[in-house]
Amino acid sequence: MDETTLEMWWPSPEAFEDLTVEDAEYGFDLSAPDDTECGEWLAFWNQDEAHHKVFEEEFTDVLRTYANQVLEKHGENEILVDRGTEDRVQTEEIGTGPVP
Repeated sequence: MDETTLEMWWPSPEAFEDLTVEDAEYGFDLSAPDDTECGEWLAFWNQDEAHHKVFEEEFTDVLRTYANQVLEKHGENEILVDRGTEDRVQTEEIGTGPVP
C-alpha cells in the first residue's frame, strides 16, 4: 500500500483512557489492551512500515501543535512578581550595619 493513500484517523476521545504512554530510548512507546478501540487503532497503524510512518508523522505533528499552543498560552494571564528586587532590598538592609 502506498503511504500517500493513507489518511490518518483517530479513535474517539474516550478511547484514549486505555492508552499507555511510556518514555522510550527512541521516543515514546504507545500501548493499549488489544480488545479496546485504542488497541485496535494502534494495531491498525502498526500493521506495516507505511502505516507506521503515516502514524508517526501525524502523531508527532499533533504533539508539536499541542506543545506550541501550551507554550503560547503559558503565563498569558499570569502576573509575575519580580522577586529579585525583594532579595536585593533585604541584602542591602542586612549589609548596612557596622562591621563587628
